[in-house]
Amino acid sequence: MSMGRSDSPIRRYVIHALMVILVLVAVTPIYVLIINATRTTEQINQGLSLLPGSGAFWSTTSERYAEWGTGDDGRVAESADVPMEGTVRYIDLIRNETFREEVNKKTGKTEIRVMKKRTESRQPRITIVDDAGERLASYPLYDNATIYVEEGVKVKRGVMADGKMTKGTLIARVVTPPNVLYNWRALTERGFKIWQGFGNSTFIAVFVTLLCVYFSGLTAYGLHVYRFKGRTAIWAIILVIMMLPGSLTFIGFVQLMSRWRLTDTYIPLIIPGIAAATTVLFIRQYMSSVLSFELIDAARIDGAGEYRIFNTIIVPVIIPALAAQAIFTFVGSWNNFLTPFVIISSREKYTLPMLIQALRGDIYRTEFGGIYLGIAVSLIPIILFYCFMSRFIISGLTMGGIKE
Repeated sequence: MSMGRSDSPIRRYVIHALMVILVLVAVTPIYVLIINATRTTEQINQGLSLLPGSGAFWSTTSERYAEWGTGDDGRVAESADVPMEGTVRYIDLIRNETFREEVNKKTGKTEIRVMKKRTESRQPRITIVDDAGERLASYPLYDNATIYVEEGVKVKRGVMADGKMTKGTLIARVVTPPNVLYNWRALTERGFKIWQGFGNSTFIAVFVTLLCVYFSGLTAYGLHVYRFKGRTAIWAIILVIMMLPGSLTFIGFVQLMSRWRLTDTYIPLIIPGIAAATTVLFIRQYMSSVLSFELIDAARIDGAGEYRIFNTIIVPVIIPALAAQAIFTFVGSWNNFLTPFVIISSREKYTLPMLIQALRGDIYRTEFGGIYLGIAVSLIPIILFYCFMSRFIISGLTMGGIKE
């Protein structure tokens, strides 16, 4: 006995260590997902990181100065052949489309703010030319760029002074938005209607969950309470269906929906949720451990009908099991991608996973940061639903294994 008592703390430490490892294994993918949602596509392509990307939550500012004649070493050449002045030319800046004039409230000066959209193919830039019209330097401009020089103005490049190179005339300041804001714009722009996707996914998931849980509970109740011929055969069929992979019947299911002209509708995504063999199995096993036949007989003696007995007496008793299965059904329906991808063709009916996947086929470039942010946003309803129903899951799973 003394050896057993001396070993028990070690066993507890081992169990605690295993629990910590399991928690880390479960949390790490979600953590990496959230971190990537704060990084740009370029940062993601550089490799894995456990810290948010630079500029994740705050904007950064960079300045462009008039410099040309730069050598391979990055130093501006001091040569008589290099012009010291140049003339500003705007390229692909179209008034009221690409840029507009604004008054700076702090300085009172009129500035030009670039309004280039992310989907535009042209790249606005400032070009410095010499007297002969030859290009001396070109400065590409991006979103949120504020230009400080006007077209046609003479600018000077940096010169050596006291052993240091001056910056030259200030051409523009580029304000880069936070990575999270940029990724969010990648989600909401380019026809990506994230709130519409939320609504579509919520509509499908809620109805699938309600139908699946209620009718599965009703089926489990009938199989558990009533004694009739063929009851064992029906139960065997349910078990066989539960063991068959869904991919075996997927092609036939799609063909059947096509023949019935139910494609591009939500009916094939909602109605089949009624037939959930796994849910029926779980609820029936739960009923066998907590349901009292005397309670049903007493209700029948009082004159209650069978549907009233189920809705008013049985449902409150098996709420833990129903809540636990509601979680699993909601998560499965919310994350379902393949079936909606094959059935739905209208973009306004896309679910959220379909919209996120559509970002990979963007004609401009694949916004991995936006994809990760979309996935992270899509997890919010699942987490909230789980947090709200977790107490029912725990009680349902524990009580389901107790035989009264």
